[in-house]
Order: sequence, then structure tokens, then C-alpha cells
Amino acid sequence: MDSLDKAAQSRIQKHIGKTVSDYLKNLSKDDNPPDLAQLEIPYIPAVNPELTQDIERLFSGALLLGMDHAKSKINLADVIPSLSFDEAVSFMKSRVPVTKKEWLDLEPKLRFRAFTVARLTQLDYTDAARQVLYNAMETGKGVAETYNQWQRLQTLIKDDAMQLRPGYWENVFRTNTQTAYVTGKLMQYKNDPPPAWRLLVIDDSRTSNICRGLVKEGKNGLVLSSDHPFWKTFGFPPYHYQCRTGIQAVFKTQIEHGVEVENPDIEKMEFKPMAGFGGDPLDKESWWMMTENMALRAARYDIFNEIESLAKNNGLYNFALNLVLGEDVSRLIGTNYTVRKATVAEPLQKEIHAAKILEENGHTVFFAPENRTKKMKNYDAIIDGKLGEFKKLESFAKIKKRLNEANGQKVSIVCIEPPTENNTHDEAILVVNNWFKSSQKIIKYVDTVLLIWGGKVTTIKK
Repeated sequence: MDSLDKAAQSRIQKHIGKTVSDYLKNLSKDDNPPDLAQLEIPYIPAVNPELTQDIERLFSGALLLGMDHAKSKINLADVIPSLSFDEAVSFMKSRVPVTKKEWLDLEPKLRFRAFTVARLTQLDYTDAARQVLYNAMETGKGVAETYNQWQRLQTLIKDDAMQLRPGYWENVFRTNTQTAYVTGKLMQYKNDPPPAWRLLVIDDSRTSNICRGLVKEGKNGLVLSSDHPFWKTFGFPPYHYQCRTGIQAVFKTQIEHGVEVENPDIEKMEFKPMAGFGGDPLDKESWWMMTENMALRAARYDIFNEIESLAKNNGLYNFALNLVLGEDVSRLIGTNYTVRKATVAEPLQKEIHAAKILEENGHTVFFAPENRTKKMKNYDAIIDGKLGEFKKLESFAKIKKRLNEANGQKVSIVCIEPPTENNTHDEAILVVNNWFKSSQKIIKYVDTVLLIWGGKVTTIKK
């Protein structure tokens, strides 16, 4: 798989360089560093069809390679001959007996995953470039440091723009290609699984603390029956970013000739995948869907609706993990209403009540998990494809205070529900509009306020 990876990296690196170059040109027309006000202007790069196409080829090639290795009972060899990157996927399709119907089912899912990764990659890198310049200005080192960083960015986009985010290729692209590769293997064995699977763990100085829990002295892998509880509990690799652990089918003849199938007690195993890793990629088809992290980043960059539109145009209506009704939901007590949420999200009843009113008025809500790793409150939900907050107000006088809190949380949409006694709907709208126009404090993030009043929703734009 290394040849496929290297060929793709070379091409994708050029696309990233162009994305960052276009962003810098947008910031400054005369090659001089921009000012702080220019950095604050939101920027969404144009869709790059060639970037999406190259990523789709990479993921397709990895998936087909996994299928081919499973069919041929090859486990680690790279069987792609010396072909151009464009020809590699066609070659793999010729080796794997995929019917036209099967490919027509796979193709939109691969395209969706590729498009999602491509758009997030573009935004991650333009945001990294913005942050470099922003930090230079904010640290107070003056014009000279800002100019130095501006020149550094100009050099990077010519040499290797990926260095703006060191480790990004390994963390994002290799994780996705390894997932596709393992998925391809599992697809081939879906209807006729082998008696056992071997976990191939590379035991060297780079082995992670997570995968070291799978290493046994004198062995390069752990063989478990295909119905062992390990697979349902922990799932298949990758188990973390930059994971190098693989899987290998073990057949009846191999077991008869001495391959030992072990039966460890998973309760006693010193092993736990990183959050968001492991699991069965065929279960709920998680190999192509948006993860919670992807969905939240897409909302932060204001491209969630764009990704959702592409998914639905390709017939993929359940396109994001935990966005499927009836599975990860919270119910409003005393009603039949349920709201969509992330697995570990715990929305309050007052928030669910507000979500019910929003959705009855044509809006969409997905509750995000609480940030438990930092001493700060993060956003509550994705509302209409953007990061959002719910604010149930104790008094009408606190509208501005709560809106300032939401802006501090860097959300785009705030849903407020002030008390209706002693005040009017028009007065509430006036308070919000005056807040947007306030000269005392710049409103950097909030651009939409959804005002709940008497069971109805009024949208107030910046």
C-alpha cells in the first residue's frame, strides 16, 4: 500500500499548496501581510474537484487492495505494479470480482468520504495559515515578526504546504486508508468469515502504549476466533492515530497445522482503543460516514450544509454517525418527541424542549457531546448545520449578557428563550438587533439569533 500512499501524497500536497496560496492571495493583493481585520473575515475556499478525485482514488485503491488481499490470501504484500496513480484503481478493480451493482453501491460512499476529507483538509490548512499570522500579531512582536511569518508561509506553499500541519498526513489520510483497507478485507469475508483473525502488531520502539497491550513475548500477533468477544468489544484496527496494527485471516488448515488460537479474558486485557477508533467498520457502515469530530469541524467551518447536500444528492440520507433517528436520541419527558444527539451527549430537558420548538419551525438540531477535557463550556449542538448554543433566560434583562457568553464560546447560532411576561416580541427583537450593532464589543462569531417567543421562532441575522 506504500506505493499508492506515496503517489497520492505527492498530488494531494500540491492541491493543499494551491488552497493555501489562494487564501494568502485573498488576504493581500500586493504581497504584503494583511491586517488583523482582514484575518477576521471568514474564508471558505472553492471546492477543488481534482483534490476530491485524488482522495477518492486513494481510498478506493486501499479498499480494493484489502479486498484483493483477502481474496488472494495475501496479508502484507503490495501487489500494485509500477503504474501511474490514475491507473492504480482501475488495475485493482480488474483484480477484484466486484459486480457493477456492488460498485454502484460503494462509489457514492467513497466519493462522500473523499469529499468530506477534502473539504475539511482545505479548511484545516487555511485555518492553520490564518492562525500563524494571527499569533504573530497577537503576541505583540510587531510588524517585523508578522512579515517574517508571511514570508515563511509563501515559502511553505512552494516547498511543502503540508508542513503547516505536521503529522496531518499520518493522522488523517493514513488513518482513512488503513480503515478502507481493513474494510475491504472484512467485506470479502462478510458472508464467509474465517475461523479466526490474527492481529499483526509491529513490536518496536514506535509501538504505541495502546497496541503494546496486544503484544505477547515471542509472538508478532494475537490469534482470536472470529466470534471472540474481543471483536465486538474493541473491534478492528486502526486503534489510534498512526496505528500500524493489521489483521490477517487464519484458516482451518493453518489451525490444524499448529497455529494457536487463544482465548484471553478481555476483562483482564491491558488494552483499550483511543476514543473514536476500533469497532467494526461494516457495522452501521462507519467506514464512510462522518464521525462526530468531522461533523463538529464541518459546522465550525460553516460547510456542514454543503456536505449534507452532497450526501443527499448521492442518496446517502444517513450520512453521519449518531445522526440516525431511533438510535442515539433523547426524549422530551411527557411527549413522543426525541432529539438527535451524539452518543455521550446529555442535553438538558429545557434544551430538548427548545429543540422541539426549533424543529417544529423548520430548523434542525443535533446535540454535541460535552467537552470534558477542558475547563470550559463548549457549544451545545449543531443547529441548521452550524455550531449553536441554547440559552434559557431567567430574565429579559439578561439577553445581551447571554449573547456575549455565546460569542465567547465561538458559536454561529444562538437560540434564546427569554420570559414573555412584561415585555413584547418587538422589544426582544430590538434588544438583539442593538446587540449586533453594539460598538462596545465586536461580535466576531455569532451571526444568527433564533428567538423563541410563544412557541414560534424568529430568525434575526447580524
